[in-house]
Amino acid sequence: MTKLKLSSKMHVMIIVSAVIIAVGLAMGLIFQFVSNGYFNYGADYTSYNSVVVNYAYIDGKEDSINDICEKAFKEAGVSYYAYTYGDVATGGKLEAGGQLVYKFSKNTDTAKIQSAKDVIHSALTAEGTSGLSKASYHEAETVLGGGKALTFGAIALASAVVFQFIYFAIRYKLTAAFSALLADVHNLAIFVSLLAITRVPIGSTVFAFAALTVVATMIGCCFLFDKVRKNSKDEKFAKLDALEQADVCANESITDIAVTSAGAALIGLILFVLMSVSALSVVLAVTSAVLALLSAVASIYGTAFFIPSVYSRIRRAGGNFKASHSQKVKKS
Repeated sequence: MTKLKLSSKMHVMIIVSAVIIAVGLAMGLIFQFVSNGYFNYGADYTSYNSVVVNYAYIDGKEDSINDICEKAFKEAGVSYYAYTYGDVATGGKLEAGGQLVYKFSKNTDTAKIQSAKDVIHSALTAEGTSGLSKASYHEAETVLGGGKALTFGAIALASAVVFQFIYFAIRYKLTAAFSALLADVHNLAIFVSLLAITRVPIGSTVFAFAALTVVATMIGCCFLFDKVRKNSKDEKFAKLDALEQADVCANESITDIAVTSAGAALIGLILFVLMSVSALSVVLAVTSAVLALLSAVASIYGTAFFIPSVYSRIRRAGGNFKASHSQKVKKS
């Protein structure tokens, strides 16, 4: 009647999840003491060096500024990982000029960056210019932030999880509510562990993908327990054991869960890639893609495979408790 026998694989699922979380915890702690932290901080959470080029339109060089910079960096043998541009503003008013910012990782040779900066500055201040264009070198030591984002994000997620628990308890029964709560915690733990294991560079965008993981889990649980609620009205289904019922519903909902999780991750990816276009950073786009993939993997694995196997046992235990309680009431 079913294809996947997840109910009989509960111990395997628990072992797999425990191993992933344990490995993630171990690697995170190791890197906390020997490297740059529990996670591999990147994007807006990493320190960097930069070359800032301010140029005046009146110099007539705006079309060739970037070419001058690219040539200088190439000759110096350095490569930047992010590049932004915009108008120069002073006192709230736009100046007749623009600004280019080239960011380099901290391990890039400082002497080579400064050498390239000097070449760019010399080219900009060559004879015949107004002297308003210049290039400068900067070092940015980034302090790990996101405290407010973490606090408000945690409050929002906790509120959503509490609402979900109450809603599931009313609509799908208490066993489903506890299973959905376990799914939220489990999938978020898997996502965080995968971040530590893969060492993907993370910035403040990780909060959005963590929230996306929990939201996809909530929607997936709705699909799963809707199948349970709908099938419970069928006489054949009602005669099945709790483990068999969980297998039937898991097979019927797996496609919806996978599509929802993948779709949510894809939407998040598209939004963050579009936002990273302004920075012209391939690293930011790739990081967003990896985070979206890890989010989808965590929510699909946890909701479509782990939770049905555990839910079957929770439901059986609930049924046994209810039966024993009924017998005690009858005897009394």
